[in-house]
Amino acid sequence: MISNNPNHTEYDTWAWLYNQTMGPEYSQNQLKPLEKILLPQIKPNAKILDLCCGTGQLVQTLINRGYQITGVDNSSEMLNYARKNAPNGQFLLADARYFELPLSFDAAFSTSAALNHIMTIPELQQVFQRVYSALKENGWFLFDINHHQQMQRWWRGKIAEGEIENKYAWMVTPNYNPEERQGYFQVTMFQKKTKPSSARIIKIIWRLLSPILNHNLLYKLRIKLLSVFQAKEKNWQRMDEKYFVRGHIPEEIKIALQQTGFTDIQILTLEGNPTIDDRHSAYFLCRKPVNI
Repeated sequence: MISNNPNHTEYDTWAWLYNQTMGPEYSQNQLKPLEKILLPQIKPNAKILDLCCGTGQLVQTLINRGYQITGVDNSSEMLNYARKNAPNGQFLLADARYFELPLSFDAAFSTSAALNHIMTIPELQQVFQRVYSALKENGWFLFDINHHQQMQRWWRGKIAEGEIENKYAWMVTPNYNPEERQGYFQVTMFQKKTKPSSARIIKIIWRLLSPILNHNLLYKLRIKLLSVFQAKEKNWQRMDEKYFVRGHIPEEIKIALQQTGFTDIQILTLEGNPTIDDRHSAYFLCRKPVNI
């Protein structure tokens, strides 16, 4: 995770929730692009840098496969969970723009569009330079972003995902201003108090349907239940956090990678299609060349 707050309080606040919910789910989702795009490029026991590693579930998955993983994140609470989830991993508390690691990595990656939190191209190039300095020659770098066209299509101020559990509930609402190419996603968290819930009927319906609510055909029902819960729940403690992002243009990112020194730059969809559209994230794969 990345934060402009030097005390990292926004991400520390979210860490307990992320560890229980999005961390495990995202780690499985983000394993697919690694398996398809990055891991075939490197040796089985490669040393890999996970930039913005969050709560470390993906780190542990890769360690189980024989890789040596170092995770970097600037939330101390996220890393507290990461050290528990991946006790054999190495972790560094640092900002993605300023971290320093020795030139020792065969590959690096950043998942879950974490680099969208970098708000300018010059700052993004700082991140690329840090990664470049940590990679060996012929080292590979893979990351994904939610790009401008994609965010313009999907980030419309409506709840996108969430859950209702016995003692907590959460939902994520993405917002985007295409003229300014800036936006944020709001994480709304509810924690149970001792008073009876004013939205207990919604919770009962959610509990009964939870085994099937993840099915694509029931996505609209899932979002509707979350919306009703948010409107009616008055007794649980509510907290909202906003995480600001930039809608980058893929070609601008490619130029920044070239200026850093990366070569063999590919921009792909998850399926490997080189044509980026407004329905898919953009995956960037590039290489640090051999110094001749």
